[in-house]
Amino acid sequence: MKFAISKTVDLENGKVTWSINPELLRVYSYLFFWSIVGFGWYFTKHHSDVDFHDNILIDTFGSNSICILFDHPPGNYLLPSLWAINYLFLTSYSISCWLRVFHEKILNDIEKNRYAFYTMCTVMEIFSFTVFSTIFAITPEENVAIHTLPFTFLILGLSILSAKNYIYYQFVTELTEKEQFQSKIITGIHIAASAFKISFQISAIFHPQIIENDNIMFLNEILSFVWILTAAVIPIYTSWRLKDRAGNLEFTISPTLTSF
Repeated sequence: MKFAISKTVDLENGKVTWSINPELLRVYSYLFFWSIVGFGWYFTKHHSDVDFHDNILIDTFGSNSICILFDHPPGNYLLPSLWAINYLFLTSYSISCWLRVFHEKILNDIEKNRYAFYTMCTVMEIFSFTVFSTIFAITPEENVAIHTLPFTFLILGLSILSAKNYIYYQFVTELTEKEQFQSKIITGIHIAASAFKISFQISAIFHPQIIENDNIMFLNEILSFVWILTAAVIPIYTSWRLKDRAGNLEFTISPTLTSF
């Protein structure tokens, strides 16, 4: 795997140029997230007393969610530290993507309304990643509504990120007609699945009888899988494929003092 950050040293002129590939930062972020899920599964499955068939998540939402892997000791003793590392990856990705667009703004290569939209999306997604940290602080047994809120924000943040990237890729990466079609379909499905999940989670908390509807529960199972696929699996492939087309960030450092 290539490094997301590389450097070129110009000894003659005393300059160091750093190159950052945001798409690779995204790949690292999502792969690291899946490692957190793996650790959570291991500790919850083998070292906790969680009943996967009878718990408050099933009572509230009719089924388990990925959150159950983050909720109980000893997993929740380790996972917050791992999430802190992943948070750095995710925010670095978001900020580096924004800097690419800010660069275009400085050069007057982007419309003001598109830049404003991109900036607003970046702020909202970073806020969502930050709020998600709360999921480790409150167990569903303490307060299922407050525990669910961080995951809801994560769903919202990843949806915003998806919509933002869809627009950016259309303008910058020179997608083929097939890629444009695939991007439109996948983004549309992801946002639809996200909207359903957010609506379902809120409804299940305030209207518990919804989980008695077999049709809604079947739809929830299907769209939960679709959401995971479009939110945290397909983006790994997309960013890897576009890593050489989406644009790098380059910073040149030239210190005023060249000797000591």
